Amino acid sequence: MFVQAGNALQTDVIGLRADTAFSSIMVGLMMAAYYLGYCAGPMLGHLVIGRVGHHATIGICVVMAAGAILLQPFFVTVPAWIALRVVSGFALSLCYVAIESWIHGSVTNLLRGRVFSIYMCVQIIGMTLAQWLLYLAGAESVGPFVLSAGLFLLAALPILVAYRTHPSDVPPRPLNIAKLFRYSPLGATATVFAGLSWAILFTFGPVCAKRLGFDVSGVGLFMALAVGSGGLLQLPAGWLSDVIGRRHVIALLLGAGAVAGVFGMIASSRTTILVAIALEGAAVFPIYAVAAAQVNDCISQAARVAAAAGLVLLFGLGSLLGPVLCGWVMAWFGTDAFFALMAGTMTAGFALTLALGRDPVEPVRAIEVGPHP
Repeated sequence: MFVQAGNALQTDVIGLRADTAFSSIMVGLMMAAYYLGYCAGPMLGHLVIGRVGHHATIGICVVMAAGAILLQPFFVTVPAWIALRVVSGFALSLCYVAIESWIHGSVTNLLRGRVFSIYMCVQIIGMTLAQWLLYLAGAESVGPFVLSAGLFLLAALPILVAYRTHPSDVPPRPLNIAKLFRYSPLGATATVFAGLSWAILFTFGPVCAKRLGFDVSGVGLFMALAVGSGGLLQLPAGWLSDVIGRRHVIALLLGAGAVAGVFGMIASSRTTILVAIALEGAAVFPIYAVAAAQVNDCISQAARVAAAAGLVLLFGLGSLLGPVLCGWVMAWFGTDAFFALMAGTMTAGFALTLALGRDPVEPVRAIEVGPHP
């Protein structure tokens, strides 16, 4: 919760501050720099966690993230912000690898969807908290940068309290991206689209709201509705995926996101725009939890760390494309292109989900799946 609150707060304030200083294309490149670092973190996740453990990895990462955001208000240039965003992305992605492999290594397939949805729901609570803090601190001051750093540092406290716990004694083993797609093409592909849609909504949502005429409090409400509705749907989506299967829920979420994007394109009033972003957030944010559960259903305990790293990397690759694509599209077609791009992204994901069909080994709800053959 603390990590995601800090990350959401820094994303909002950096997007708003950058929009007043740089062009749309530069904002897109700068926001994408975060995901460049985000993609680098998982490549070292297996080595770092295997060497120093989950606890130390999380502690190191939150300190790095806090330092990066504290420096940003003092160096307001594109090169400096790109470099600091790379550092932030690297630290937080490695942090997520440690946290998510810890969770997946501690639960069974029967409960995986619900437990990971609870984890994502707690993240959503952190994101919603961030919108409230943005409103209190004001986007034009240094306050949000300091608050974000403080939230990152607070994330170290639960780790210190839980020092005697550990996810598993099984040593981690490698699992490359190609095998991840071979074991679960559906889960891996859905993760890429989750990252793509998440990044578009998160990085350019505040910019879109601002250009549509919302003030700072309105921007906070715009984003709070997106993440809040996503949080409300997390647990039902996770429970439903445990009951009827991950594939059906993934397809349902992507289809709903496409419809919400089309609704946003035709929305004309402040109220309908807020309804559209709430519906879009409800569809976008639960996708990653269900996709991650789908992948982890199909692998062995020893591959959890590597699978978490692979999922974070795939999410990051999708997220890397999102801001660049959205910045370019909005520069050419204007603010209205935000919802159009969301609709197109979710439609493409829905079509691919239907085309892929079932994974090579479809996990059976009543059976614990071991190492994939």
